Amino acid sequence: MGLKIVSIKSSFPYKSENLNSEKYKKIIKATGINKRYVSSEKENVISLSIKSAKKVLNSKLKNRISFLLFVSQTSPYKFPSISCILQNELKLPKDIYAVDINMGCSGYIYALKLARSLENLNNNRKYGLIICSDTYTKYIEKNNNSCEPIFSDASTATLLKISKKNQFQAFDFGVDGSGYRSLILTENSKNMFMDGAKVAIFTIKEIPQFIKKFLFKNKLSAKNVKYIALHQASKYVCDKIKEKLKFKNSYFLENYKKYGNTVSSTIPLLLKDCIDKKKLKKNNIIIACGFGVGLSWGIVKIKW
Repeated sequence: MGLKIVSIKSSFPYKSENLNSEKYKKIIKATGINKRYVSSEKENVISLSIKSAKKVLNSKLKNRISFLLFVSQTSPYKFPSISCILQNELKLPKDIYAVDINMGCSGYIYALKLARSLENLNNNRKYGLIICSDTYTKYIEKNNNSCEPIFSDASTATLLKISKKNQFQAFDFGVDGSGYRSLILTENSKNMFMDGAKVAIFTIKEIPQFIKKFLFKNKLSAKNVKYIALHQASKYVCDKIKEKLKFKNSYFLENYKKYGNTVSSTIPLLLKDCIDKKKLKKNNIIIACGFGVGLSWGIVKIKW
């Protein structure tokens, strides 16, 4: 048995900002990001998650959900878990498996791995839900020049179905907690900190080698990979990884210009765009890699 993606939907705050001021001119050139979504006081990860989840659920499917995995680092509450709140708000069964995952930019890959272990949880219910939702902009003050031009708020809901054929065929993960202070929000702080240079150096040094090892281990090359979905950290970071991997540009999916860095939602948004544009065909191989806060990283081979 295995899992497959049935649908991916998204939601964004009502407000968006264009970052084309002189203040950010040089930064925009490096990041490639000139637009971001900013949540209002009335919007948070719960409201955005409800919007995205309702787009993949109907009354019949709600009763067939066996697990709910919620990925976020910006809960409005220290407790309870938001997955518990969403179970109630979405009117899902009470006897589902529900848990929050606090892994940021690599969180979607971690959630997919956990979902693989839950595929036999309830034989009468054939569906599971992964919701990613982050509102980093709530913790970025106006003078925070390293974060304001990059991060954007969004939510995605991925509906999974238990299937005889498994789409998620191989995983690898890593963490280096020695760099945790490079991207951090401390208790009672309203302004997150990012040492952009350190995070970029870590990413450019570690991630290309990590991807190369994964490809080698799984006997994958440019001949049998259709797309590579990198976490959309910024143009600079993605371009440097591309250079080291030596794949043609056509292999890489990109959306940072369209959405900004939406943290846990960047990879599901990339996949959603592919689905919407009908760019994926049967047996296409997609390599998805998330990396960032923690410092943490993860990779998955998806066979469509």
